[in-house]
Amino acid sequence: MIFQFLNLEAQSVDSLPLYTGKIPYNLPGIKLTENSYINENGHYLVTNVSEPELYVYLPAPDKATGASVIICPGGGYWVLAIRHEGHDFAKWFQERGIAAFVLKYRLPEPQIVSSREVPLLDAQRALEVVRSNASSWHINPDKVGIMGFSAGGHLAAWTSTQPLSSSRPNFTILVYPVIQMSGENVHSGSRDRILGVNPTEAEAESHDPIANVHENTPPAFLVHAADDPAVPIRNSINYYEQLLEHQVPASLFTIPFGGHGFGMNAAGVSWLPALEAWLQWMHYIP
Repeated sequence: MIFQFLNLEAQSVDSLPLYTGKIPYNLPGIKLTENSYINENGHYLVTNVSEPELYVYLPAPDKATGASVIICPGGGYWVLAIRHEGHDFAKWFQERGIAAFVLKYRLPEPQIVSSREVPLLDAQRALEVVRSNASSWHINPDKVGIMGFSAGGHLAAWTSTQPLSSSRPNFTILVYPVIQMSGENVHSGSRDRILGVNPTEAEAESHDPIANVHENTPPAFLVHAADDPAVPIRNSINYYEQLLEHQVPASLFTIPFGGHGFGMNAAGVSWLPALEAWLQWMHYIP
């Protein structure tokens, strides 16, 4: 296990390469270099990822609850909003005794990778890495969750609806998630990036978590603002209803105002107490 070191705004964070040796589906001779910048909204963004990593936030052993969460930042499958949809939440979980791992996953950039499936591959690899280190990290391998925002929410739900239990998390947290890959509620930017501009009906369905919910899909907590102008709230509602249809425990926390990309605070109000209560109700934390 090789740890690297990240200094994000003067805070020390350990990082762990997701793969040892050759990284699957990376093209030879990649010319694009990873880039990070702060956009006009003050959000710290990362793009052109070719070497995926996990940023590791472990609580003190005497505070560890055994629960853990892998965090998938959003960004439309173009960039990763890795600070306000990643590191900020990892610190919140860590303070509550929950191990957190920010996933810097590869994006479906045709100049870097040969497969659009690499986000899913990286998320599944992250689950494998966390579970394989469960003992040394004081983690219960049956309490490993995944959290995703916007397009990262699609990735989290996509991972959660896979058929093999070893490739799925134990619970899911979805924040203003992109879910649908077709129909009037689709976020076309994310859909086009992961599927191409004119996907077939079969391609759209295979990548649509709503169409692939089953009785072993993990429980989910969803939060979405009713006035989201980018990703209609129906994405969350329809996924929630499918979970109920399959008798999967789920909670949907709707916010009247907040728009899209609000992170921890919607219209200046934190929704995190509701999440913490849900984690307790579901017995993931004491």
